[in-house]
Amino acid sequence: SPHRRHYWYGYRPWYSRWYYYSPWWAGRWYRPWYYSPVYVGGGITMAIVLGLILMPLFGIALWFPFSSADVNGNVTYRSTETLYFNEYWYEYEDIRADNDMTFSVQSSPSVITFAIWDQPFENLPTTSIIDNESDQLSLIENRYEYFWLFLKPGSSIQYNYNSSGQIDFFIADGYELYDWDQGGSPSFDVLENDVLQGNGNYLVNEGKDYYLVWYNEGVTTVNVNFSVSYTAVGVHDFSVTDYYVEGVTSVSQDTYTVPNSGNWYFFVFFDPMNAPEETTTITFDVSYDTGVDATDRWISIQPWLIGIMVVVGIIIIIAVFARRGQKKLKTKEPKKATPEKAVKKATKKTELECIRCGNTIRADAKFCSKCGGKIEGRSLGSTNIITPINSKTCSYCGSKLTQTDKFCKWCGTKIET
Repeated sequence: SPHRRHYWYGYRPWYSRWYYYSPWWAGRWYRPWYYSPVYVGGGITMAIVLGLILMPLFGIALWFPFSSADVNGNVTYRSTETLYFNEYWYEYEDIRADNDMTFSVQSSPSVITFAIWDQPFENLPTTSIIDNESDQLSLIENRYEYFWLFLKPGSSIQYNYNSSGQIDFFIADGYELYDWDQGGSPSFDVLENDVLQGNGNYLVNEGKDYYLVWYNEGVTTVNVNFSVSYTAVGVHDFSVTDYYVEGVTSVSQDTYTVPNSGNWYFFVFFDPMNAPEETTTITFDVSYDTGVDATDRWISIQPWLIGIMVVVGIIIIIAVFARRGQKKLKTKEPKKATPEKAVKKATKKTELECIRCGNTIRADAKFCSKCGGKIEGRSLGSTNIITPINSKTCSYCGSKLTQTDKFCKWCGTKIET
């Protein structure tokens, strides 16, 4: 009689052990592996879990089909947010003609611009503004006063002043003024020492704050009469919108009736040309009466639902025919699939654009390497340290520099030119 080899558990070959060929996941010899209880049971379990997850979502969609509005078509946006200068907040809803928007807005400490329009903020045109300011300043001993502007590249400033005593006059940005006020010696584009009068025309090359400063370092009080005219370019023109108010800290509750159907936006814009602050906190309450209730939305999405049902039906029919055809085919042993090597794609680092000078900057940079402006916010503080020209590292933080950098992109320290 043939001799059968007997293995104890510890010596049984790996391919003979029960957990490699268990019918619970390997299937019976007369059925494909995907009929095994583990996969069938797992599929049923997953279907139950997905059903429990999706049923509440379908229940919500039944009352609010593909919309944030309630069953009557009313939507309310109410929030408190912090805006940095040159930022805006917006929301929008699809509204039918002759329905209302009810709104109220508060801002502290800066003034803001509020507008309602049927187009996104990016479609706002820009314009140029020409304005002037005249005043008299009284400068006591060792005292200075300034006239502030925020201007974009291409703008210009014309100034004229007369003083009853000798004064110093210069034009500085926020960092230079702070450095000078702290005892530093920054380099100004315009500097006039010990003068009684002056005039000139200054062309703006970078978008930032500009301060026209009159300083009395004498021992007697000096009176200064000045006149400043400026041309500001790249100013957002809100006059094309349907409703707007500019330079306010509060918009009382009011109602606007939209004249046509479509997406209607509201904007809360922190314009740096109207306020010198770095941030402002806004609180808004805007309600839309869209005129589109739940019944209307279900009717509008019927074509989509019919299309989805048709696609699902086609897939089921194809699966049934494929299953019937599979029964007629002889079961073949599946071949092992050769694993494909994963090819790593080099991801390109996202780059940003400086809102002041338009220079391209790295996404992880803290300051612009061209103008030294802070990426987030408007900080007037800076260090007195200046990095020598052609230095490869920052004298303040030790970060690596390139030959084209004018400021350190990590700490904002100025590089000598």
